[in-house]
Amino acid sequence: MTGTTSPRVDAAQPMPGPKRIPLSALRTLANQPPLFFAEMRDRHGPFVRLPLPQRPIYLVSDPHAIQEVLVTANRFYGNDILRSAATGRRETPLTMLLGQGLLTSDGDLHRRQRRLIQPLFHRQRIAGYAEDFAALSERHVRDWPDGGEVDMLREMVTLTLSIVARTVFDVALGSREAETIRTAMPRNDGPLRYALMPMGGLLARLPSPSNIRFWRGRAALDSVVFELIARRRDEGADGADLLSLLLQARDADTGEPMDDRQVRDEALTLLMAGHDTTANALAWALHLLVGEPAALARLHREVDEVLDGRRATLEDLPRLKWTTAVFQEALRIFPPVWTVGRRPLQERVLSGYRLPPDAMVMMSPWVVHRDPGLWADPERFAPQRWLEPTGEDDQLTGTALGQDRPKFAYFPFGGGPRQCIGNVFAQMEAVIALATICQSWHFAPLGGQRVQPQARIIVRPRPGLRMRVLRRRAGS
Repeated sequence: MTGTTSPRVDAAQPMPGPKRIPLSALRTLANQPPLFFAEMRDRHGPFVRLPLPQRPIYLVSDPHAIQEVLVTANRFYGNDILRSAATGRRETPLTMLLGQGLLTSDGDLHRRQRRLIQPLFHRQRIAGYAEDFAALSERHVRDWPDGGEVDMLREMVTLTLSIVARTVFDVALGSREAETIRTAMPRNDGPLRYALMPMGGLLARLPSPSNIRFWRGRAALDSVVFELIARRRDEGADGADLLSLLLQARDADTGEPMDDRQVRDEALTLLMAGHDTTANALAWALHLLVGEPAALARLHREVDEVLDGRRATLEDLPRLKWTTAVFQEALRIFPPVWTVGRRPLQERVLSGYRLPPDAMVMMSPWVVHRDPGLWADPERFAPQRWLEPTGEDDQLTGTALGQDRPKFAYFPFGGGPRQCIGNVFAQMEAVIALATICQSWHFAPLGGQRVQPQARIIVRPRPGLRMRVLRRRAGS
């Protein structure tokens, strides 16, 4: 059943699932949680209760049920899956870093902040950043070693961090503030790897080397962000960067601005969410292109034809159809945010199954995006899925665009009131960056490299993503 009202609980069934999880599957959960979720979906179907040692997970992989949880009945679900009515709010590594920003806040606070910040991401406003996207991308790749090797994940992290530092804080690459932000941002081996664990807050406070780096980095970030906030307030906060716009924002009902702590939380949320996800998506896109030379050659032809040797602009986006399709397909195969969690605020019934209060409901884009019942040949990298058929195409062309496809068969940015607020920003940034990079460079794989997805909060390539870069001229 879909809708905003839940049917009678006494008429609902318990969600099916295994009585226990085999040890081999628990090892998969520890090392490759998306693969574990996919295995459980394959074995038990789109609704499965997983009796994990600390707390059961209710894995939901049906697009219509996902739409109910995220959209039509979203007010009956909370975001903080590690919170319970009995214990109150839990401290997690994410809240330790981001405080009460859009990513971590819930309830009335989240609704207020969403109202305040949404205007900052209207398409017309972020269109002004397109020039920065292209210029910073062009600058970043121009000194790559022709014929040499680069770690593409590291390169994309540095690139997107410079873009977000510029658009959020208006700080130039190489400045003291930008260097502090670059060196202090949390690493994947720190406490953020515990973000989805019930004991994550406790584990993050253990005096391990990675935790100590995390706390020192957070202190350095706080220092530079509060300094920038004070400087903007002194200067009148009339700039076009997102920090200035956060300081200008006023609550529509009360006319009240955000205080410095809330501005800090939102700015760091935009900084973290805005660079790491896009960086990994771009790295995966380039990895997929290296494995499909024909797809890479088609992208090269498109950027040569559309850009004709000049810098990409906002007006080019509608013509960069294949480049856009490549990024969309990379998000399908390797969605950076691999799972979305919700918590029923009261007893609920979802598609005939009972959900107890505070149940940990997990919905995985990774699992749904690879469902053979929703996607033909789901493991294949096929950007043509996202293009309108022209009459001379293979059977996958346009299949992602069918009107009968459930909306939540594809949800790399989540959905509903908590959908990623920067999704248009991220897509515009990524397509311009991808076009700019491929305008100047060709890529070749390195032998002996075995890339595996590593899922923490974000799915990233492990142990990195090294490839050979070769400078190209238009048409080559």
